[in-house]
Amino acid sequence: MIQFSCEKCKKAYRIPDNFAGKKVRCKQCGVTTQVPVASHEKTGSDESVAAFNQLLEQLAQDEKTLPAMESDD
Repeated sequence: MIQFSCEKCKKAYRIPDNFAGKKVRCKQCGVTTQVPVASHEKTGSDESVAAFNQLLEQLAQDEKTLPAMESDD
Protein backbone atom coordinates (compact mmCIF):
# COMPACT_ATOMS: atom_id res chain seq x y z
CA MET A 1 0.00 0.00 0.00
CA ILE A 2 1.13 3.52 -0.78
CA GLN A 3 0.46 6.29 1.71
CA PHE A 4 0.46 9.92 0.59
CA SER A 5 -1.39 13.18 1.14
CA CYS A 6 -3.08 15.57 -1.26
CA GLU A 7 -0.68 18.39 -2.08
CA LYS A 8 -3.40 21.04 -1.70
CA CYS A 9 -5.68 20.04 1.20
CA LYS A 10 -3.39 17.47 2.87
CA LYS A 11 -6.08 14.75 3.01
CA ALA A 12 -4.32 11.44 3.72
CA TYR A 13 -4.75 8.49 1.35
CA ARG A 14 -3.68 4.86 1.41
CA ILE A 15 -4.06 3.05 -1.91
CA PRO A 16 -2.80 -0.20 -3.53
CA ASP A 17 0.70 -0.30 -5.04
CA ASN A 18 -0.65 -0.79 -8.57
CA PHE A 19 -1.66 2.92 -8.58
CA ALA A 20 1.99 4.05 -8.30
CA GLY A 21 2.73 6.74 -10.90
CA LYS A 22 -0.92 7.13 -11.94
CA LYS A 23 -2.97 10.31 -11.65
CA VAL A 24 -5.82 10.39 -9.14
CA ARG A 25 -8.32 13.02 -8.04
CA CYS A 26 -8.64 14.04 -4.40
CA LYS A 27 -12.11 13.23 -3.06
CA GLN A 28 -12.01 16.25 -0.75
CA CYS A 29 -10.79 19.14 -2.91
CA GLY A 30 -10.80 17.73 -6.45
CA VAL A 31 -7.13 18.38 -7.23
CA THR A 32 -5.51 15.86 -9.58
CA THR A 33 -2.18 14.54 -8.37
CA GLN A 34 0.25 11.79 -9.31
CA VAL A 35 0.53 8.89 -6.87
CA PRO A 36 4.13 8.59 -5.64
CA VAL A 37 6.12 5.41 -6.12
CA ALA A 38 6.34 3.44 -2.87
CA SER A 39 9.69 3.88 -1.17
CA HIS A 40 11.51 1.62 1.25
CA GLU A 41 11.92 4.46 3.68
CA LYS A 42 8.17 4.96 4.09
CA THR A 43 7.39 1.26 4.48
CA GLY A 44 10.05 0.51 7.07
CA SER A 45 11.87 -1.92 4.78
CA ASP A 46 15.29 -0.60 5.80
CA GLU A 47 14.80 -2.12 9.24
CA SER A 48 13.71 -5.42 7.70
CA VAL A 49 16.77 -5.52 5.47
CA ALA A 50 19.06 -4.82 8.44
CA ALA A 51 17.42 -7.60 10.46
CA PHE A 52 17.72 -10.00 7.51
CA ASN A 53 21.41 -9.18 7.05
CA GLN A 54 22.02 -9.75 10.75
CA LEU A 55 20.28 -13.13 10.51
CA LEU A 56 22.44 -14.09 7.52
CA GLU A 57 25.59 -13.20 9.45
CA GLN A 58 24.46 -15.34 12.38
CA LEU A 59 23.71 -18.28 10.08
CA ALA A 60 27.15 -17.98 8.47
CA GLN A 61 28.77 -18.08 11.91
CA ASP A 62 26.67 -21.09 12.93
CA GLU A 63 27.70 -22.98 9.77
CA LYS A 64 31.34 -22.60 10.75
CA THR A 65 30.76 -24.24 14.14
CA LEU A 66 28.52 -27.11 13.00
CA PRO A 67 30.11 -30.45 12.01
CA ALA A 68 30.13 -31.26 8.31
CA MET A 69 27.58 -33.80 7.09
CA GLU A 70 28.87 -36.96 5.45
CA SER A 71 27.18 -38.39 2.38
CA ASP A 72 25.93 -41.99 2.14
CA ASP A 73 27.66 -42.56 -1.25
